[in-house]
Amino acid sequence: MGSNMVLPSAMWLPFGTRVLNARSDKGLSLVELAASTGVGGDKLRDVEAARCRPARSLVERIDTALGGGSRLVEAWAVTLQAEAFPDEFGDLGELTVHATRVWETRAETVPSFLRTREYSRAVLRPRWPGLSDKEVEALVDEEMDLRAVVTGPGGPALRAVLAESAFQDPEVDPGVLRAQRCFLADLVEAGIVSLAVIPETSPRGPAQSGDFRFLEFHARPGMAYAFAAEGGELLTDIDHVERCCLIRDALEDVAVELTPDSALLAAE
Repeated sequence: MGSNMVLPSAMWLPFGTRVLNARSDKGLSLVELAASTGVGGDKLRDVEAARCRPARSLVERIDTALGGGSRLVEAWAVTLQAEAFPDEFGDLGELTVHATRVWETRAETVPSFLRTREYSRAVLRPRWPGLSDKEVEALVDEEMDLRAVVTGPGGPALRAVLAESAFQDPEVDPGVLRAQRCFLADLVEAGIVSLAVIPETSPRGPAQSGDFRFLEFHARPGMAYAFAAEGGELLTDIDHVERCCLIRDALEDVAVELTPDSALLAAE
């Protein structure tokens, strides 16, 4: 692949991983899959690494060889549509896992990838009052799975800039909130995340700009996910992304860095 070749957008990274996982589940090497499909190993490697935007015919051959039952073809179609209409792409977790750096700002809650199980449950239950306890627990499990990957070895660099109110949520049980703050202190001390707060006295904060997550990828354009938009909105247009960068920089200018011993993280 030439050094000047433009890579597909980061939306293809989750699809490439699906192909890789499907091949691994079958116990096939790239050479064996190449022999089954009649496709060169280098081309298959590019598909798995999301270095190309594969044609449907190629995905159909891979799907057939792996016995995917058209699941890879369906994932390909979803990804293609998501690239054209990014507002419809809802799997933020998959994109976050593939990012090299994640920056998030929140006005009222701790980011999902930094939550304890108890805090996650306390935040999600009132947000989804129509769901059963089992359904809420499934959402909690999803957040815990994301946290495990994102904060684990090889995960992206993590940065969160939060409003002071996010550490003092009156709707969360005080014991749960204390445990959450202690957990954040441990993550900061371990160097897993860097954390900053926007003081209540600051004229600028997440409440004015809206909650959003900024995702950076290796050799690919960045993306931003706006939580405040109806149903969530994934921003890929360069003008929108640059605006998020400006907001991020403005928030960083007034943010106060937190250490494990900071009062906001201390267990009272």
